[in-house]
Formats: sequence, structure tokens, C-alpha cells
Amino acid sequence: PESTDRSVRRSNTDTKRHSQIDPVFKPTHFSDPTEDRKSKAKGRETTATMAAAAPTRDAKFTFTYVDREFGPLKHKETAEFLSKWTMFDSMRVTTFKFDQKFVAFELADFLKDLFNSAEVLSCLETLVTVRGHWAAIGGQPGECDSVTHSTVDCTATSMEFFDRLYDCQLLRKDGNIVGCAPEYLDHGFVINQELGKAMLMDESDHYDTFSLTDRNELIFKIFQHLTLGGPLNQYEDSIGPYFETTKLFYKSLISVAKNPKTQKVQVTSVGCEIKEVGGRSSLFPQEDHPQNFFYAVVNPTKREVSLWYHAWCG
Repeated sequence: PESTDRSVRRSNTDTKRHSQIDPVFKPTHFSDPTEDRKSKAKGRETTATMAAAAPTRDAKFTFTYVDREFGPLKHKETAEFLSKWTMFDSMRVTTFKFDQKFVAFELADFLKDLFNSAEVLSCLETLVTVRGHWAAIGGQPGECDSVTHSTVDCTATSMEFFDRLYDCQLLRKDGNIVGCAPEYLDHGFVINQELGKAMLMDESDHYDTFSLTDRNELIFKIFQHLTLGGPLNQYEDSIGPYFETTKLFYKSLISVAKNPKTQKVQVTSVGCEIKEVGGRSSLFPQEDHPQNFFYAVVNPTKREVSLWYHAWCG
């Protein structure tokens, strides 16, 4: 990402035009695994549970750990920002390959296979204490009888999604974030910017800048988590670092392809937020915090799934 100063200079010359995500990608063909997506209810929490009387389903998907560091986390400047926001040490992205064709309506079964995989159980780590102790999620294959999750939309293809932050004057023309009197909220948040209030407080005058549908977009969730930060967060005065880090994460998590009919780039990934894994202990050392999150993003073309995890350790 660019430095804060460079981001502000860019905002001075063009406050409402951000680098589009799509030209960065190199789509070669269109493969749309989400054709059945219209049958899902957006953001609805879903539980995939095997009935006790039903025959046990044989696993369809086999998973293999990908020994590859997640790009944004190995980028020096991004790591420095995440450390400043006290998120770096409590965050991981783990990737696994899978061996079968994936379509969106199979997501529930896919997640059960994922958390019943011996490879995943031994390689996927979560935080078990607020002092930063990581350990394999553990358990035995076959123990997971349900995965509670909510669907997350992946349709945005441009950072223009956030232009409305200028329109509603949460950001100044030079890219600086409008401040406010400190608000001391539950969960240890101290909000001193109007942007933070719009992200978190439904009583904010600017909360409706993003609709419920907008808030269920993966790109919004990335931005929201980054701007809220961790327990010792040092907020940025300029929007540049937040925009650049959001763009890097989003580009690295999703996959895209060009539709031959429309010649437009669209996202082919399928995303969800994992709330609970049946047969497992708690996923987070401190329960019920907005900055606890665990997202799964499936890339059907590459046959990979990336698991983005963060725990609040305040």
C-alpha cells in the first residue's frame, strides 16, 4: 500500500476516484459457480445439521494445506498498519486446496467436510487465550455435525463502493477523517471519529450511508473491521491506509472472471462468516465481540478456500 502522505496527495487530486479492483486481475475465462446463489437468503444464518436418524453422509471434498503466506500479511507496510491497529498478532489467513468441483448450493456440506478433515483439524489454528497462544482447532474427523454460518456477498469490483463516504462528509476533500467527541462504548471501543460511529453505532446520523445489503458485502466487512481495529488501536487521521489495506485484502481473498456475454469482470468467489463449529470448543478466547470474526472465501476456479480469522484480545 501507499504511505499515508501519498494517499492524501492522491485524494487531493481526485477525491472520488479510487483505483478500481478489476483492472488488477487477469481473468482468462468465465466460470460462474454462483448461478444457484439466487436461491439463498442474503445474510441469513444457516445451520448445516445432519439429522440423527439420517444415514451418515460420506465426505465429498478432500482438503490439502497450502503452505503459502497470505500476501497482505507479508507486506511490510501493511503489517505495520495492522500492528498499529493491534490486529496483526491476533489475525491469520489459512488456505486449503480441495479436490472436487464446487457450486454454491453445496456450501453447507462443504463446510462440514472442511471441519471434519484431518488435514484442516491439524493445520488450522485459532487463538485459545487472550495472551496470544495459538493452537490447532483439533478434534477428530467426523465429530463436526453442524457448521453455523451466515452468507456474505462478494459482488463489489471497485473501491468506488466507498465514494459515498465523501458524499456524506465523513471524509474531507483531502482524505482526512472527520473527528468527533470520544464515545466510550461496550466491548472496549473508544470512537473518536464520525467514520467509526457510522461503522458501529446504529443511532449515528450516518449509519444508513450503507444499507443492510451493503453491510453484508465482504469488502464492507473488511473495511469495517480494519477501521474499528483492536483493543489498543491507534486510529488513522487519513483514509488512505484503510482504503489501501482493504483493497489488498479483498483482492487477495476473492477470485474474478470476465463474463463473455457482458465483457464485465465479476467476482466468482463464495463467502460466508462462520459462527460456530459443531463438536468444537469456542472459536475465540473472548466471546461475543464484534471484532471476533472467521470468514471462509471459496475460490471455485482454483479450488481453494481461504479462512480469515481474527480474535479480540482485550
